[in-house]
Amino acid sequence: MTSALHIDDIVKDTGSDKVGRVMGFVGPYVQLRPLSGGREWDARPEHLEPAGTAEALSAGISEVNARSRRKAAVAAGALIPEAEEQRPAADTASAECALAQRPGYEELHAACLQTHDVPLPCARGILLARRCSCRCHTQNNLSTSNYRR
Repeated sequence: MTSALHIDDIVKDTGSDKVGRVMGFVGPYVQLRPLSGGREWDARPEHLEPAGTAEALSAGISEVNARSRRKAAVAAGALIPEAEEQRPAADTASAECALAQRPGYEELHAACLQTHDVPLPCARGILLARRCSCRCHTQNNLSTSNYRR
């Protein structure tokens, strides 16, 4: 690209054939981000050219459509939402209870301290530790939890 680049300029990366917004400059590279958000990528300045209005609009619409298709697939149960992919299954036993299912380790059920969910402080809906789902924990044990923090 012959003219100077500025943050927030919309350019086309001819190396990857993508349109993006200039987010910053690191060494010899220009950092670009898709128009509707997402992961940045590095591009060489010589591979950049100003994006025309039609190219910028087309790239933005393509990304919105892809996001919409993903949401539809999640709603249909074909995909797991991105935030859910990181989270362990709700029926995950603690390490003590999982090991206690093996012969010779039955006494480890009593050593399980994960008797309730431990939320991340100052965050809503994010757990540091999920409650053990083992059937050996009764409702009485859940109300008198002794989870060490």
